[in-house]
Amino acid sequence: MTVSDTDPGAVAPHRSRFLAEKRIIIICFLLALGQFQYGYDSAAIAGFQSMPAFLRIYGYEDPTNPIGLNISTDVQRLIQSLMNIGGFLSAIVMYASHTKLSRRIGLWLGCGFAFVSISLMIGTTTLGGLYAGRLLLGISNGFFVPYSVTYVTESAPSILRGPIVGMATFQTSLGALFGIMVDNYCGKYPGNLPWQIPLAVMYIVPTFLTVFLVFLPDTPRYYVTHGQEEKAMKAIQRLRGIKDEAFLRAEVEDIKSAFLMEQELHSGVHLNDMFRGPDLRRTLLCFATTIGGTATGVTFMAGFSVYLFVQARVGSPFAWVMISLAIALTGNMLAFPAMRYFGRRELLIITSIISSAMMFGMAIAYTVSGGDYSSASKALVGLSIVYTWIYGVGQGPVMWALSTEIPSQRLRSQTVGTASGLNFIVNWLVAFCTPYFINPDKLGWGPKYGYIWGASNLILAVFTYFFVPETRGRSLEQLEELFEKKVSARKFSSFVVERQLVDDVVAGTANVEEGKTTVVQVDDAEKK
Repeated sequence: MTVSDTDPGAVAPHRSRFLAEKRIIIICFLLALGQFQYGYDSAAIAGFQSMPAFLRIYGYEDPTNPIGLNISTDVQRLIQSLMNIGGFLSAIVMYASHTKLSRRIGLWLGCGFAFVSISLMIGTTTLGGLYAGRLLLGISNGFFVPYSVTYVTESAPSILRGPIVGMATFQTSLGALFGIMVDNYCGKYPGNLPWQIPLAVMYIVPTFLTVFLVFLPDTPRYYVTHGQEEKAMKAIQRLRGIKDEAFLRAEVEDIKSAFLMEQELHSGVHLNDMFRGPDLRRTLLCFATTIGGTATGVTFMAGFSVYLFVQARVGSPFAWVMISLAIALTGNMLAFPAMRYFGRRELLIITSIISSAMMFGMAIAYTVSGGDYSSASKALVGLSIVYTWIYGVGQGPVMWALSTEIPSQRLRSQTVGTASGLNFIVNWLVAFCTPYFINPDKLGWGPKYGYIWGASNLILAVFTYFFVPETRGRSLEQLEELFEKKVSARKFSSFVVERQLVDDVVAGTANVEEGKTTVVQVDDAEKK
């Protein structure tokens, strides 16, 4: 039986679960370094666009620019957008391979492409080499991002899945902080070292993951879907340190029964079944929550923050971006308890409304400044810090969790992969269009670009209220049942399901009557 997360009697067992499951928490944290790599790269390249050593090779002299150098809109577009094209190519591979490509192999592919792309960018000083390196790095991140999240989702116990998946956002922000820090402190070196050293640091993550994955199994759900139940039991044992054979068999049987039920209900399925029956709703929700990450404006802020601060004449732009990212990390850390004690829906709605206000605030401050950039710059810094903090608390981790929890088990790999590919297309569109809006040699909007992102955050909040279901406290198998029964989004949290949650039964938080497991939900202090 599943006990609602709001049940006070369940709090103590849940706290003990964090200690009991420390092995899988550590493993998932290390696997999320794939997200660290993505965050580091995004921030480092954002810094390169305002780094004199980089601009002397790939930019041009511009006396009107605050640093005397600038980068053309076309180059700016390509170095940002080519990475997203690479990510889309990775998504095609994920879609075509379906369940044949294991989570470990997917991560190893990400490592391989990372080694090639980093070496190419360090060893070239031509635009062609830089563009090729960015494309290959996009392919690398296209494997890192979805496969690391999928591995974590399929390995973590349901009661801790939300906070653990939330580590993806934490690692992305941590990587971004390190990317800007390395850029900042390497700026004093001569020649090309200021941008070559930050690139060389990117060898660390793929090297570590290449070795680390040798000692890890694949996910239990991957083994079950391939009929390897003994390997699934061993995987749970290795990943979570559990030796109780009865628990291991019960866990595997729960995964297997849900998988077999899906096979029976959807015999003879094809890849286009993502768009049929109950899976159509799940696919569209996965797409929406994945693209929702871009709709928050975080891609804009991550890819162009330093450049935006330079154009807005913010003093010490690298330092202020570092401060902003450091404060954002505290928000990422608060995401763990926030996702544990608050519903996904309410957290996403509230943070999206606040993010909308911050974006509108940045745009309005510059609209009414009348050329007085000193006061507008202070507003930009303050509001951007609040925005990144709010994103880290709710929007980032919640949408990462939702995008991997919502797809059906049999279609999760290709659904997440396709959603990731679609998101890379949207990211490409953002990266391609943003320079046109903010670069002084085109529209030169600068922070006024926030009007667009303020509106998109508001749309995200409204969409969440009407369509996004509450998944907190539900096992992946229970979610299968809820979607099969076509439960409306606003009734997900209160609907009584038939499937028991093995983790809670073993933890002693379930009530069993007459040999039959039932489900209790707590809503407004009233048990149903």
